[in-house]
Amino acid sequence: MLRSEIIELSNQLTERKAENVLDLNSLFRFVVQDIAKRQRFWWRRIAFSFQLSPDVPTYDLTQITTTPALTEIAIEEITKFTLILSPSPLQKAELAPIFDPETYIEMVQANQTIQPARYTMLAGDWKTILIDPPDNPYNAYIVGWGMPNPGSDTVEDTVPLIPDYGHNAVVSGMNAKIFKFAYGSKNEKTIDAQNEYELAVQDLMQKKQFDPNYRLQMNLQEGAIRST
Repeated sequence: MLRSEIIELSNQLTERKAENVLDLNSLFRFVVQDIAKRQRFWWRRIAFSFQLSPDVPTYDLTQITTTPALTEIAIEEITKFTLILSPSPLQKAELAPIFDPETYIEMVQANQTIQPARYTMLAGDWKTILIDPPDNPYNAYIVGWGMPNPGSDTVEDTVPLIPDYGHNAVVSGMNAKIFKFAYGSKNEKTIDAQNEYELAVQDLMQKKQFDPNYRLQMNLQEGAIRST
């Protein structure tokens, strides 16, 4: 379904109680984000590339040109940040994430260009990456988890990330919010709509991966346990 179709269907199912009263585009955004936050759904995984510029250490992921384009998608978490040193034969270098304050200060103060080997997020800015100033125009590749982030005033009519078979959950979620606004949380219509929404989300959560053969493994390595 398209976004406009979801909003119209929700309007029909809720007696148009919210039409011209609530900002339904904002309500749509809140519901798709609530669904996505419930689990690391496999369809939330994203991968994209972009160009590093020499001597430029910061990159706003909502502003840079990426391939493919991140249309109405925010980066919730980075799981792999790699520089492509040579496309053929493929040579690459993985950047290490930095968390400690002293190294962060060192990176902020860096003024010598090098091949970047580390990255972090700019303090106070959830969407901007900080790296050491690159010495060359490297092609960078990021794999991570995306979050739907549609704008309230956008003309885009597609639903970011959530697949077609999950759009019923978006409709149900909007219905629950609208009925709660119109009748209160204790109303029978609100309770029924909220239950329907939770069941729709639970149904999505049953499909943890795109292949049923996926198994979560726990590896013991260097005294620490990690999931793979």
